[in-house]
Amino acid sequence: MLIELDGALFGYGPRAVVRIHRLALAAGRCLGVFGPNGAGKSTLVRGLAGLLPPMEGAVRRQRQDLRFGYLPQHRAIDPHWPMTGFDAASLAVSAARPLGWIGSEAAGRVRESMRLMGVEPLASHPFAKLSGGQQQRLLLAGALATAPEILILDEPTEGLDVRSRQALLDLLHAQNRRGLCTVMISHAVEDLLYVADDIAWLHPCEDTRQPTEVEIISSDALRERVTKARRAS
Repeated sequence: MLIELDGALFGYGPRAVVRIHRLALAAGRCLGVFGPNGAGKSTLVRGLAGLLPPMEGAVRRQRQDLRFGYLPQHRAIDPHWPMTGFDAASLAVSAARPLGWIGSEAAGRVRESMRLMGVEPLASHPFAKLSGGQQQRLLLAGALATAPEILILDEPTEGLDVRSRQALLDLLHAQNRRGLCTVMISHAVEDLLYVADDIAWLHPCEDTRQPTEVEIISSDALRERVTKARRAS
């Protein structure tokens, strides 16, 4: 296992936000994070990534230097910033380098990752003029160029058309088969059913002073619940 959570409670200062009784992240598997806005999805992910220490419970890691990657929503990048497709793909690598200089070796890794993602021809194109799907694939290439062991994705298909959405999900599925562990925050049930092995479903308490509870279910269990809900409606 890469990360194990046991009776973990995460929050900010004295305020408890989300509680999870048990969770394990393993290589080659995808965890979907599902729940309403404000339920604590980002807080849970920050705890998994080690950005928040647990208020209670234990977080055990295979190693303390596990490599994390992050794929933001393509809309999170200012479209007016004058950069090329290669510039955008280099952001993740550049962020970890002094003064942002990536050098020829790292640039080669970025270009190789772009080739694998099928976006190398977009290297010199203005990033702002690319489609949402092309932008997201470039950012995914950049995240993968950092060689993460765990990749965190924040609503990766939001705003994409059907074809671009499927292409991105297929790329993520292929990365899982190659051994990458992914954690995907998403409101899109169909996306989670396609790529996730397990689902962390966040259930806010009626008493807002109490932390959200996290239920871990399989993607098959999520499918059954969604099917029953649709039939009932």
